[in-house]
Amino acid sequence: MKTQFKEQLLTDIQTQQPLTLEQWIENLNITNDQLEDFHEAVNELIQDYELAYSKKKKLMLASELGYVKGKLEVVGKDFGFVDVLDFSVYVKATNFMDAMDKDEVVARYWKTPDGRFEGEIVKVLKHNSTFIIGTMVADKKTFVFQSYDKHITQPIEYTNPSQFELKDQQRVIGEINSYGSPLKVTISSIIGLVKDPGVDILSVLHQYDIKMPFRKETLEEVKTIPQTVEIKDYPKRRDLTSDKIFTIDGDDTKDIDDAISIKQLKTGYQLGVHIADVSHYVREHTSLDDDASERSTSVYVVDRVVPMLPKELSNGICSLNPHVNRLAMSVHVNLDEYGSIVDYEFFESIIQSKQQLTYREVNRFYEDHEAEVAIDDSLKPDLLLMEKVSDLLHMQREALGSTDFETSESSFVVDEKGKVLDVYESERGRGETLIEDFMVTANHCAANYFDVHQLPTLYRVHERPTQKKMTALSSVLRIMGYRMKGSLDTVRPSEIQRVLYHFRNEPTYSMVSQLVLRSMQKAKYHPVNLGHFGLGLKQYLHFTSPIRRYPDLVVHRLMKKYNFNKNINPSVIKKDEERLVDTALWTSDRERNAVDAQRQVEKMKKAEYMQQFIGEHFEGMISGVTGFGLFVQLPNTCEGLVHVRTMPEFYVYDEQKMMLIGRDSGTTFQMGQTVTIKVTSVDMVDYEVSFEVVLPKLKVKKPKPKRKRDRKARA
Repeated sequence: MKTQFKEQLLTDIQTQQPLTLEQWIENLNITNDQLEDFHEAVNELIQDYELAYSKKKKLMLASELGYVKGKLEVVGKDFGFVDVLDFSVYVKATNFMDAMDKDEVVARYWKTPDGRFEGEIVKVLKHNSTFIIGTMVADKKTFVFQSYDKHITQPIEYTNPSQFELKDQQRVIGEINSYGSPLKVTISSIIGLVKDPGVDILSVLHQYDIKMPFRKETLEEVKTIPQTVEIKDYPKRRDLTSDKIFTIDGDDTKDIDDAISIKQLKTGYQLGVHIADVSHYVREHTSLDDDASERSTSVYVVDRVVPMLPKELSNGICSLNPHVNRLAMSVHVNLDEYGSIVDYEFFESIIQSKQQLTYREVNRFYEDHEAEVAIDDSLKPDLLLMEKVSDLLHMQREALGSTDFETSESSFVVDEKGKVLDVYESERGRGETLIEDFMVTANHCAANYFDVHQLPTLYRVHERPTQKKMTALSSVLRIMGYRMKGSLDTVRPSEIQRVLYHFRNEPTYSMVSQLVLRSMQKAKYHPVNLGHFGLGLKQYLHFTSPIRRYPDLVVHRLMKKYNFNKNINPSVIKKDEERLVDTALWTSDRERNAVDAQRQVEKMKKAEYMQQFIGEHFEGMISGVTGFGLFVQLPNTCEGLVHVRTMPEFYVYDEQKMMLIGRDSGTTFQMGQTVTIKVTSVDMVDYEVSFEVVLPKLKVKKPKPKRKRDRKARA
């Protein structure tokens, strides 16, 4: 009854005039037998801040009385924000209660005279973390536990000083026993000394709760998995081992989850995309699956990969290595002469890759068909035909409004101790775009299958950008000479495409592309098909990378269940629909967490690299303008801040034009402008690099030319 009362109250209260508790009892005809359940339902709704009492003792929605639920984002030592749908609530650190960074909280807010929203935390719904990373610092005869996370500012007490042989500058993990001030922890493990090679990256990975060792049970299960594939053992699978199938990946790739093939037809082409059949080996309700689900994604950082699956699978029996039989999930996509999809077929197969090609070699071949490359001659005609088909597919996507964002991705060269020797911008060649075109096509076909047949699956959705974000983007683009067309609250993919096309030959193209990308909503996993704005597709999901992405593995299982095994039972469908809600939320959250960890490692390593250039001068492009200074990005993708206090005169910030204007000279600094900077300092606590603007007559150190590096194309 309590659940029914809760649902009824939350529904009726939105349409009724505010009532007292007694009036609600009368209104809902609550009997004496029901009274206890009803009171408990009301109290639980109040405790959860779904409902609250007004000053006149009327029951109302808590949101109508200034209570909001959201995630606390701590900024520095003194304040933070609770972000809700349409606004952010400013919260002083003294009003955090026991909340920490990224905790789910309830805040009570009010409007200040200057129009801002300020508030206080009234309840912590869920703590984001149950542990913290710290550094032991010697203090006389004891050690002080200093938080590695700059967002944690309260003093920390640890309860087991004698359990470990503690040392000065030792990085440790502490399990939180009690929140608040002081924070009480129990040291659970030692990461290593701060100065030891690799401890810096390990600290970040632990901070973001990236799981590393696999469970003992998982490793035992792996031992039972055969490491070879015999065709005779799989009579129901289609034998494609004699087909001309091959892979294209980066030089160092070991987890190969996609292979491709092509055939010329009388009226078009047959594109083959063959994906590692991970679901055959990673079964539900096993320790192996539990570990994969918990990780949800492989994490790629500067000098290492933290895999979703043990290497015996990711680099072994699941990887589509050359000249060995492998189980695959294949799709043959029939295209007409213009690259439009005519039909497609998904099936289980056995394949044997004829060669493991690299992006570097394929790109050389596309640049010069006569170049000496490590590519079997028998595959070269296929590569030429694939290039043609890729062009056709790309044109089809462009016609739908697909947006190609050019982002500045960083590559690192490190020595055996993890020290960064070089940082440079990755380049995407023809081979990468070809694989992307083919994978997007396969993913689209898989999504189309589930959508057309109204079967449950995990979609990859990308919703239309918000009007607020588009208005801000439009303002910046107007300064740069471009006026966006159409309504900003219902912007179409084709308009975003036009923006990028307008700047395609400008030096600012990469920066504009990043600006546009930041204005987009984040792609996520969802059990409901909401379309993919960025790709201009009505149906899209992730099917092509089950070795490194758990959602792809989920899609494979559902494809087998519904398409191959025809297990279309209403009760099974309903159960899957319910389960996919949680799967979508979890995998989206783990993906965001992995991306944050990757960015933090890159930020740390870039700061480390730039230390050697303090005092030197470079040319860079202004990538951001704020009231406190300029952000400048160098050609090697490293970014730094020119604070206004270091500038030669007083500068006024024009918020509308996003421009700094010198009060005396009238000198202006704006987005996309090239400037000469001097590297002045590097903060290795916050990993911030500081620049100063220098006079144009100073000698400028020419940045190193871009170096090419292959990377796996990801759609």
